[in-house]
Amino acid sequence: MRGTLKKIGGIEFGLMSPEDIRKISVAQIVTPDTYNEDGYPIENGLMDPRLGVIDPRFRCWTCGARGGECPGHFGSINLARPVIHVGFADTIHKILRSTCRKCGRVLLTGTEIEEYIRGYLKPWRKRKTSRHW
Repeated sequence: MRGTLKKIGGIEFGLMSPEDIRKISVAQIVTPDTYNEDGYPIENGLMDPRLGVIDPRFRCWTCGARGGECPGHFGSINLARPVIHVGFADTIHKILRSTCRKCGRVLLTGTEIEEYIRGYLKPWRKRKTSRHW
């Protein structure tokens, strides 16, 4: 049976909220170990079988596929404190440098803000309507 071709209306990239991460998580990792003394993956450990398996002798507890066939599944770790995503550290630093420490206002004049917004929106509108295939 052949599948039906469909046109993709759009793709959105972004960060998931902690709640969304918990919703799609198949296992909460609470043990820093990987395997027990017998060489089997530890439940709620870093190699929890619900996350997928790499050994072809075992089946994934989530999808039932064997190692090499399972695509892998998301797990989550509850951290004691918030952590800055290192991929955004430079951006966060630039934002902090461009705002007033006392009131939080952007350190640009009204005219500079308007020019920035106009320059930012033009390429977006152009990209949104152009075709890339």
